[in-house]
Amino acid sequence: MTKDPVLIKNVLVIDPKSRFNKQRIDLEVADGKILINQPSDNSKEIDGTQLAVSPGLFDFQVSCGEPGQEEKETVATLAQAAINGGVTGLQLMPALSPVTDNRGSVEYLKSMAAKTSVAMIPAGALSVNLEGKDMAELADMFAGGCRGFTDDKKAVKNPVLLHLALQYAKISGGLIMTHAEESAMSLGGKMNEGLMSVQLGMKGAPSVSEEIGIMRNLALAEYHAAPIHILGVSSKRSVQLIRQAKEKGIAVTCSVYAHHLYFCDQDLAGFNSNLKVWPPLRSTEDRTALIDAVRTGIIDVISSDHRPETIENKAVEFGFAANGISGIETLFGASRFALAKTEDLEVLIQKMAITPRELLRLPVPTIDNELVADLFFYNPDEEFTFSKEQILSKSKNSPFPGNRLKGKVYGVSTSSGCKFSNI
Repeated sequence: MTKDPVLIKNVLVIDPKSRFNKQRIDLEVADGKILINQPSDNSKEIDGTQLAVSPGLFDFQVSCGEPGQEEKETVATLAQAAINGGVTGLQLMPALSPVTDNRGSVEYLKSMAAKTSVAMIPAGALSVNLEGKDMAELADMFAGGCRGFTDDKKAVKNPVLLHLALQYAKISGGLIMTHAEESAMSLGGKMNEGLMSVQLGMKGAPSVSEEIGIMRNLALAEYHAAPIHILGVSSKRSVQLIRQAKEKGIAVTCSVYAHHLYFCDQDLAGFNSNLKVWPPLRSTEDRTALIDAVRTGIIDVISSDHRPETIENKAVEFGFAANGISGIETLFGASRFALAKTEDLEVLIQKMAITPRELLRLPVPTIDNELVADLFFYNPDEEFTFSKEQILSKSKNSPFPGNRLKGKVYGVSTSSGCKFSNI
């Protein structure tokens, strides 16, 4: 990344919080700050006629390998993958070795992240060692810098644990985030239960397992009048339940993964193990409902659920493959392809740059004079074929190579400087 001044001429601002929203401006980045329509003499000039600029993306749910599984991803390789996808901030999931369930682990991750150009915020484990038994040290981790608490993909089986955590977080701070699932009802399925699972002869997991989990979590949130975030909703009925809860006044927010907006269970016809995720890809009807819920505001956040895996865990039969997609680099392109209308662009920036930070009570970057230049630059209408060579993550378990994406990322700006490519 370069610290030299860079001037992007005639670039389109897409930032719902900026007074320059939907205007074309000359934007200079100098000394990590934004200068608008006041170019200096010594800056490198870039033609921004085809480009838009928005606050840097914040990926709400990201897994890393370091510490403990560095063969999958290190903090350094995660940072370079994030920048490649226009992501300048992210929340690290706690399923590491050791688990992020104490302040020492939080501070270690923060010290590692400080060496990169990406703002990485550790999420604390909800329970000790992610075992779902004893509540972790939420207040101490919050004091150490955590802003969200979750057991990641492990649904909280013990309702008493969630009952106590909601009370505790309401007082001490932090957002309780849950993967909603009644695991017994998933029936050991490897994909969505439906016509496609029958045709492929694969054991299916019904969406009702997720929906039962959501109903229980919503009941507890209502009882405590406490905020709760549902991670990775995947079904039409889940969206309906959350819509009804919001209308009732329950303080619920939710996120969806970019791959659930792009793919559906019909894409599993080729048994591509890189499409094995959890929750599983649902039906075309579910996918359509998720896209509509993003547009109407029922879904608050779009995240990648970046989950790097080694080839040994993915290049096996579908049923034996690990769940997960290396998705941080395709977060924007996949979401923009799925929501391709002109009016969708502001919605996407809201869901991927603004709301994620607001939910975690982090500073939200915006585009104005003398403010911090936390930005990404992209062509909102450019379609391109994603290739494996474009993946900078240490793991390559992505189903997107060979697929069309939209909204090509050309550059980012952070406190570490600017980086532009393909210009």
